[in-house]
Amino acid sequence: MKFKIKFRKNDVGIQSIFLILTSFLGLILLMAMYIWIPSVKSYYYLQKPLILSIFILICILGIISALYPSKCKMLMKSGGKLNEIDELENELQFLDEKEETNLKNLKRNQIRFKGHHPDCGKFKSHTLLIKGKKYCPGCTGLSVGAFLAILGISIYYFLNFPAIFLHISFWIGCGMVFLMLLLIIFLDLGNRLKLIANMTLVLGSLFLLVGIDAVKKNIIIEFYFLILVVFWILTRMSISEINHKIICQKCREESFCIYDKY
Repeated sequence: MKFKIKFRKNDVGIQSIFLILTSFLGLILLMAMYIWIPSVKSYYYLQKPLILSIFILICILGIISALYPSKCKMLMKSGGKLNEIDELENELQFLDEKEETNLKNLKRNQIRFKGHHPDCGKFKSHTLLIKGKKYCPGCTGLSVGAFLAILGISIYYFLNFPAIFLHISFWIGCGMVFLMLLLIIFLDLGNRLKLIANMTLVLGSLFLLVGIDAVKKNIIIEFYFLILVVFWILTRMSISEINHKIICQKCREESFCIYDKY
């Protein structure tokens, strides 16, 4: 099994820079809050189920967005072009010979999606072959990680974890999230590493929440953490979109691509 790593060439904009800085500075601030803010003695009755339920909801929404990418902006853009082809085909009888030839070339060169990435050959590191089917390793990793996080948070709520793990859980989570953000943002990972990195990012968030809830029991830190998780997800999506855009901009093929403006 080979794992490919190389530095990513990010042409980041202001929005991406803001998300990247917020992700890392937010994690540093979270560590400072964990160290300096004392544990609370009063624990609200519904605090634990409320915080854990919000985290589970974030995981569920992440799974849905990963499993159904056609609902996202990417395929919304492609849909218009596909509809345009269908409309042209219906008007085939009214086209002259040159227009008919252009339409046939258009349909022949049209690029389809596999693993919600174009099958043009430029996105090999962005697809993972599992039992003959192509999947997006990033979204698959997020989905698997979110499912395991839901399972883990349920075990924590109903069965609890060993006391020694609860006290080191936060720092394990910090290391996992920090390392995975570095890998996802600054390195161009191979498909297998991309799968592992995205899965580990979600599991690191689980360990962070367990440590905060078990040790600090501070609702302010917990809500801050939940907001921070959303920024981590947005950062990951932003970097992925930039990388896809760079690949398409470098493409020299004169073919009709339903992904060319993503």
